[in-house]
Amino acid sequence: MYDRKDAFYKKAKMEGFKSRAAYKLLELNKKHALFRSGDTVLDIGCAPGGWVQVVLQQKKSIVVGVDLLEVMNLEDTRFTFIQGDITEQATVEQVLEAAPVYDCVVSDAAPNTSGSKLLDHVNSVDLVRLIYSFTKKVLKKGGNFTFKVFEGEDRSDLVKDIKKDFDFCKMLRPEATRKKSFEMYIVLKGFKGNNE
Repeated sequence: MYDRKDAFYKKAKMEGFKSRAAYKLLELNKKHALFRSGDTVLDIGCAPGGWVQVVLQQKKSIVVGVDLLEVMNLEDTRFTFIQGDITEQATVEQVLEAAPVYDCVVSDAAPNTSGSKLLDHVNSVDLVRLIYSFTKKVLKKGGNFTFKVFEGEDRSDLVKDIKKDFDFCKMLRPEATRKKSFEMYIVLKGFKGNNE
């Protein structure tokens, strides 16, 4: 078992972040400038809200979060929470109602893990494909997208399929990722827009 209460867990508690995952997004944004003050950001799979808190540190940013689970105790006039399923058209409509277009889409979403590395990887890739098909409907041309995927043999095909729609692609493991985790983060910048 991993130590839940490691240094990043303790740091998150101390600094008021809802999860240690906040430090992953802080690092990704510091290295790759995914979003800045004034941007409208969509966080897919936003519960418990650690990534939302990071975006809200940009003083003029607006965040819309979507998750099946409720986000508790995160009150900010710049944050809109939509409890919904991204595979449903009604959720797409609510997201576009909150903002007509997004400068950046971020996702730390993961499937429920089964304990089987292969099954978890396949489910993670399937989830990212769903998230990306949603992202394409709301991301503005030139916009940025970052997501988490579990490592495995289908990861390179997944990244190849998505990166052709962007000007820049980089894979990395933020420092706050647990040593034994097989999470990988993909940063994409400069969305070329929909050709549909």
